[in-house]
Amino acid sequence: MGSHHNQFNNQPRCFAPLLDTPMVTTLHGAALLEPDTRFVYRRFRHLPYVSISDAERLGCPELNYVATVYNGVDIRQFTFRPETGEYLMFLGRASAKKGLHLAIEVAVRSGVPLVIAAHIPPGEREFFDTVVRPRIDGKLIRFAGEVGPDERNRLLGGALALLHLVTEPEPFGLVLAEAQACGTPVIGFGLGSVPEVVAHGETGFVVRSVDEAAKAVGQVHALDRHACRARVEARFTIDRMVEGYIEVYRRVLEGTGTENGRV
Repeated sequence: MGSHHNQFNNQPRCFAPLLDTPMVTTLHGAALLEPDTRFVYRRFRHLPYVSISDAERLGCPELNYVATVYNGVDIRQFTFRPETGEYLMFLGRASAKKGLHLAIEVAVRSGVPLVIAAHIPPGEREFFDTVVRPRIDGKLIRFAGEVGPDERNRLLGGALALLHLVTEPEPFGLVLAEAQACGTPVIGFGLGSVPEVVAHGETGFVVRSVDEAAKAVGQVHALDRHACRARVEARFTIDRMVEGYIEVYRRVLEGTGTENGRV
């Protein structure tokens, strides 16, 4: 007997009673960040769920969590760079939720240039045009636009640190693992999964304010970039993720899918 694996939010969950085989659902942040989805998940709370971080469970703690399986990155796409970079990096969606405006403030306070590689969704255009664009001067604040895999690898590897000053809980944050895979430490707010993915004082700094983030910029050069790469190799690779899901399927099919552990 096999099993179904749902990674498409809450809608497929409604059809689980019609299936003869178990359905495992990975949340990918939905129950943490989308309150409306919790109604459906709670209706089927007894079915098996996988969280992508322990912190993600706080959005809907009453579900039957089989395990936490961290997202994995293709380590081959990220080149380890042992030398310390000379600029700060923001990579992700151009949004206040992702803390782009706060990253700019950290660059200003620390005097270290910031490179922004970001996609601008239609709903964030006003934020970008009114808050971000006026700060871009091509010197202290630089805008690289959207980047592909090769440019992402180059920019992340050449950075002093990645800034991830999110203003809402982070379910996982692939960019945190991607930066560390290049050897680049992360400075991030301790919301959601950030303290799980980033080892404070080892592979970055988990901070509580813009002031703390700016101070951390002056300390990040002392961190061992080899430790950043090693953390990803041990925890956040595609192979490690696959191993985790195979163990989840085994537990569910054997009827032991109520252990609430990390695999």
